[in-house]
Amino acid sequence: MAMIGPPWPSGAKGGLRSGLPPGPPVDRRALLRRWLLVLAALALVITARFFGEQLGRLAAPTLVRWQIEYIDSRNEPPPPPPLPQSPFAR
Repeated sequence: MAMIGPPWPSGAKGGLRSGLPPGPPVDRRALLRRWLLVLAALALVITARFFGEQLGRLAAPTLVRWQIEYIDSRNEPPPPPPLPQSPFAR
């Protein structure tokens, strides 16, 4: 049996849109799950950024102290400047 035209009625609600057959109806629960997943991912990103900033603020003094100690251990201290003779020296 040959059919002429699409298998759905052309005048049906939600008929052809841009030449494509109508898709399955979106379940409200699936839509709610999708939005909750997006919100959970966004909350996770915000929380990770907050904790990362706090960790960076706590670790910064230690890292700077380690860098200074490392640089100081690799360099020779400069020679002391020549001091004038003390008038109280014997």
